[in-house]
Amino acid sequence: MERVFHFVEICGILFAVSLKGYPINERSRGIFPENSMEINKATANPAVKAAVEAFIKEQTPRHELDMLTALMRARFMSPVVFSNPVEDGKVPADTKVQQCYITNKDGEHFYIAFTDEEMMKKWLRDQKFDFVLLNLAQFLALLNREQPEEIKGIVVNPMTHNLTLTKEMLLNLPKRHQQLLRSVPPRFLLGRPKEEPQQLEDVLSKYFKKKQREVKEAWMLMALREGTKKPRLMLVVDYDGVPEDAKELFPAIIDEVKPYLSKDEGMDIVRRDGKFGEDVLAKTEPFYQRKNSLFW
Repeated sequence: MERVFHFVEICGILFAVSLKGYPINERSRGIFPENSMEINKATANPAVKAAVEAFIKEQTPRHELDMLTALMRARFMSPVVFSNPVEDGKVPADTKVQQCYITNKDGEHFYIAFTDEEMMKKWLRDQKFDFVLLNLAQFLALLNREQPEEIKGIVVNPMTHNLTLTKEMLLNLPKRHQQLLRSVPPRFLLGRPKEEPQQLEDVLSKYFKKKQREVKEAWMLMALREGTKKPRLMLVVDYDGVPEDAKELFPAIIDEVKPYLSKDEGMDIVRRDGKFGEDVLAKTEPFYQRKNSLFW
């Protein structure tokens, strides 16, 4: 995949209107599922704007992943011209839609994707246009209707962010997203389990006390890993020694708890390092604390 995201210079021409257009009642290409066209309904995408700005400032794999995640979740405001007037957010079934596009200095055409009303007004200035909400998959369906030399892709927030996504990049975006999810250190959404895994905590407490005395404290959390939908148990341990000791300690812990985990249940283990999840750990009592005494 072409990994370089372009931030293009737009010509002085504000925009042109695509001459082709398409019937509003055409569903076969998957552009608009039945009764799903949303007309003149403003949206906002602060996560997209923040992620794009972070990527422009520093083009790291982490910022690229954040940007692609935000883009894939978003719907954008795209200016259009309808052959019939819009009334109460609706148009007649025989209406045709003409999609607006812009032209860069090389004469290449791109459909327009605004993150919000503010970005759209900056571009349109005093001109007024209807718009529809489109996600990336819908833009790609529109691009598949065009000849390759006609519309090259889309531009997100022209004249401000100017993020250009070619058709090829849109096609490969899910694959690239998965590659980044595998290679970039993940983020976790942390919290307490809805139901305390008492049996598991009892087993671990006895195990630490008898066989893993270097463990000082342990917490049981629920963690939703970035790019996944199902949370898993996460054991956070604080122990004497160096980080490399985890290579022996963590597999031993997993072997001990395997019989107490269901087939579809997993558990991750991390070392407390003073950074990861500290805000959650500071508010959570450890289920295990080593007792120091002469008779330990």
